[in-house]
Amino acid sequence: MSLLDALDGALLTVVDRDARVLYAWFGGAGVNIYDEHGAEVDYFTIGGSSKLTAARVRAVIERVRASHD
Repeated sequence: MSLLDALDGALLTVVDRDARVLYAWFGGAGVNIYDEHGAEVDYFTIGGSSKLTAARVRAVIERVRASHD
C-alpha cells in the first residue's frame, strides 16, 4: 500500500519530518502513524468523552510528538 492509499479519507494529517512519519486522523477515537511508505508503524487512542475536533486532535498529536523528543 502506498502512503497516499493509506491516507485516503483522512480528516487531518500532520507530518513529522524529523521522525519521518505522518499522523493521520480519520474521525474516530484514534490516530494512525504511518512511515513514508504507507506502512502503519503505530496507533494511539484519544481519551475523553467530548466530541473530537480537528483542533483537539492536532493538539493531542503535538503533545505526543513533544513527548517523543
